[in-house]
Amino acid sequence: MVVFALLAVAVLVAYLLVQRTRELFCVSVRKGRALVVRGRIPQGLLNDLTDVLAKPPVQSASIRAVRTASGARLTVDGVDEGQEQRLRNVFHIYPLARLSAAPLLDRRSLGQWLGIAWLAWLLDRSVGPRNP
Repeated sequence: MVVFALLAVAVLVAYLLVQRTRELFCVSVRKGRALVVRGRIPQGLLNDLTDVLAKPPVQSASIRAVRTASGARLTVDGVDEGQEQRLRNVFHIYPLARLSAAPLLDRRSLGQWLGIAWLAWLLDRSVGPRNP
């Protein structure tokens, strides 16, 4: 029984690692502030996404970009359909090469190093709108 449980955990961890290798970035939004949790995102794209999320203000959302065979796909949770479409429109202005070439954040918290949103927010020391 223990061997089966360990095998299941190993398969789950392997699956998550494979999924994370395809992920370009993950941005968490709380109370109108955006925080890059994982990956790299061009500053211009982050600014544009933040502008879309400001009107109407979003309390909590998650935005992920994943590399696909045909380019990149944006997955959004926590916003209405209109804002989701506006986010996708902004996202598709940026080609995959530009997304992949974006620099990593200079100063990342432990939560951002580990890619855990709640820990990244807990350790976030910035004040005001978050645009690293």
